[in-house]
Amino acid sequence: MEILFTGNEAPARPYHAHDGTYGVEPLPGYLPEATLDYDESTLYLTLALVQQALRDGFRPRDVAVLSRTRRGSRLVAKFLKERGYDIISADSLSLEFAEVVNLLVAIYRVLNQPADTLARAEALLLLDKVVRRVPPTPARVRHLAKLANAESAADFFEEFRTLGYDLQEQETGNLGLYELTERLIGLFGLLGRNGESEYLFRFLDLTLEYSLRYGNNLNNFLAYWEQRKSNLSINAPAGRDAITITTVHKAKGLAYGVVIVPFADWSLEPHRGTLLWGRLSEDDKPVADMPAVAVVPLTKNLSRTALAGQFLQEREKTFLEGLNMLYVALTRPRHRLYILSKRPEAPKKTTDDTAPEGPAKNVAELLHSYLKQQQLWAEEQVSFVVSQGTAAKSDSKNDQPTTRNFYLTNLETAPWEERLRLRRHATTVFDFDRQEQLGEWNRKLHYGLRRLLLAEDVERVGRQLAAEGFISTRERPALEQRLQQVVKHPELARYFSADVSVETEREILVGGVKRRDYKPDRVVFETLPGATGRGEVRVTLLDFKVPPPSPTHRLPLQQYAQLFRQLGYREVVCVLYYFGSEEVVMF
Repeated sequence: MEILFTGNEAPARPYHAHDGTYGVEPLPGYLPEATLDYDESTLYLTLALVQQALRDGFRPRDVAVLSRTRRGSRLVAKFLKERGYDIISADSLSLEFAEVVNLLVAIYRVLNQPADTLARAEALLLLDKVVRRVPPTPARVRHLAKLANAESAADFFEEFRTLGYDLQEQETGNLGLYELTERLIGLFGLLGRNGESEYLFRFLDLTLEYSLRYGNNLNNFLAYWEQRKSNLSINAPAGRDAITITTVHKAKGLAYGVVIVPFADWSLEPHRGTLLWGRLSEDDKPVADMPAVAVVPLTKNLSRTALAGQFLQEREKTFLEGLNMLYVALTRPRHRLYILSKRPEAPKKTTDDTAPEGPAKNVAELLHSYLKQQQLWAEEQVSFVVSQGTAAKSDSKNDQPTTRNFYLTNLETAPWEERLRLRRHATTVFDFDRQEQLGEWNRKLHYGLRRLLLAEDVERVGRQLAAEGFISTRERPALEQRLQQVVKHPELARYFSADVSVETEREILVGGVKRRDYKPDRVVFETLPGATGRGEVRVTLLDFKVPPPSPTHRLPLQQYAQLFRQLGYREVVCVLYYFGSEEVVMF
């Protein structure tokens, strides 16, 4: 067991875990006289301890980093992940920490709001880091800052083109979410970058799920991403040889070869702003009509009131909870335990230097008091070895993987728009029973007509189908032209006018009989002159079919017409329209 103390203004030099000293040379990217704050110093100490454990023969799966809070776990996960370590944690598997995903989101923001200078800067920096793998230089950073702060985004897009990545912003910004994501992944060759392909596949799933459920509005998707990104993650395969990063609470009942506990300075007292449900008995009430229960701030002032007992009880609960978390952390390791805490501030000078110290307010003070009691404390020392650990042998050296993982070897994408068309309504596009009898264009027309209410809706329907990926942008003009031929047909035009009331695929439920799956494509209601009830309303049932005409086309319409007659409609007309031949059959 080893306790390490650090704090603000820690030296920005590599820590040598084998002898507990700092090196002479500065850390990469730091000047010799630079210092680190508490968080940065703790992260670099954690990195040094992980490296030492791996050098001593432990496998990554033997190492666990346990933090008191999720914030600590997130900091460690992000820090180690950026340095190429394979890790397992709820936060390391989060999409918001994947740089390839952040690059895509940054470009989305620029496409959505070209004037967003912060998004421009993030996209340019991530392009250099993730795609080009070019380290930042002062000259390059100044150039990127100039591009990010320019009045127009034209220079931003031109910079991408100069580097060989043409975003085609005029066209790319009009694609659906899934198509846009796949286009950018192929453009930058992101599959395989940073070992983050699984994050891309999950992000692709997210864009598809969102577009199917809410549409392809990029601005709405970005708002959705901001709300949900912390809860979106990938599933890690079992048996991975990776460092575990989690909270102390989630580590209950588990054991690891090497345990590192960073940020071991959590409070043993109630946090500021904590509230107490104060309860007063009738005898303790200073005023008779005072309520028996009230919410009051949990402060030291309560110790001088009738709530003193409840105040002390809450403090004891908080102390025991903090102590219990420390106990859990101390009992997780099998061989080695490292505790990283914050160096306590020097006590204020008093007239009586022999005055006893007060109770520990946090874990850092508790550890400090323990070392002083054991006469191990030295003011300038960083590391304190309380007990020697077991020799460096991996617990899982001879373990066999519990699962077999199969890795993708071909992760290339290519433009597919000319050869493939994304289908997200398979049952609508394909008739698996009679697919050979139906032309694809007729099915698209059929689906488009279901969306139409009025003749002037043709353009809107064409735009919606293209946005949903049902048709390509190139197919849209042809589809709209064919829809116009239908709605302007002399015998059908009135059924697409504002003079009638229309319902598409209306279903009638009849009690006592088996439910019928058939529904006419279009039901039109025309109110006759002087109508006072259903009897004076003409109902027209329309179905769109593929030639040649068949008697089987009539039967479902006739049965459906009979249901309307039972509902009190005396005049019911059936109409069949055949694609291609444009034949209209009325009966």
